[in-house]
Amino acid sequence: MPSPKRFTDDFNELDTDVDFLRLDELELYELELFKDENVGGTSERCPFCNATLPILMSDRLKSASELIKQGKIPASEFCFIHFAEISVTSDGVANNYPSVINFEELPDRIHKLKNNLLEIIDGTADSYYRDCALKYYKKNGRKSASPLGLLNRFEELRAGYYGTKGALIISDILMKLFLNTHILTSENTAPLKPADYMMEVLIPETAMRLIYEDIGGDGSLETARKILVSSSNFGDWVHNDGDV
Repeated sequence: MPSPKRFTDDFNELDTDVDFLRLDELELYELELFKDENVGGTSERCPFCNATLPILMSDRLKSASELIKQGKIPASEFCFIHFAEISVTSDGVANNYPSVINFEELPDRIHKLKNNLLEIIDGTADSYYRDCALKYYKKNGRKSASPLGLLNRFEELRAGYYGTKGALIISDILMKLFLNTHILTSENTAPLKPADYMMEVLIPETAMRLIYEDIGGDGSLETARKILVSSSNFGDWVHNDGDV
C-alpha cells in the first residue's frame, strides 16, 4: 500500500467541505430529527421484528410507517428504516461521522486521485482491494462476480460514510476516467473484467482515499479503510440516493 506521506501535500491543498457533528451536538441533532407531532400518540411495533417504535418519529419514518400500512413497502425495508433511525444515526454521530458532505466537490477531488489510481491499475502501487479481489477470485473463480459473491463482500465494497449517493458519484467519475477511455482493459484487469475491477477495486480505493483526506492525512490508509467499513451503515442511511 502506498505510503500516506506521498499524498499529504496534495491533500493539504484541498478545502473539503465535510461537517462532522460533535457529541455535544447529538441532543440538538435528535431534536431536529424527531418532530413533536407524535407526542402523546400510541406507540406502535415494527411488523418485521416486533420492536416498539418511538413515539417521536422523523418525517422519513412517519412516511415509511404510512407506506407499510398501505402495503407499498416490504416489512423488512421498514425494519431497516426504523433500525437506522434509532441506532445507526446516533451511533454515527457518536463516532463523529460527517452529517453534511459537499457532494458537488467530489468530481474534482476524484480527478485529483487519478494518478494514484493509475498506479494501482499498473501494479506499481499496493492495493488492499486489488489483493482481496484477486485472492477471492483465485478461490471462487467466476462466482466472485456473481450477486452472491458480491454479497459476501458487501461490507468491504461500500463507500463508507459517503453512502450510496457518494458511491454513485464515484462510479460515474471512474467510468468516465477509466472505462470510457479504455484505460481499463481485459489485459490489465485480468482475471477480473474491467467493470468488475472498477467496482471491486477502484471504487472502494477511491472512497478510502477520500476518507483519508477528510481526516487530514492523519494516520494511514488502513485507518481510513477501517472508518470506511465501520461507517457504511451510517452512510447508506444519511447519504443515500434518495429512496425511502
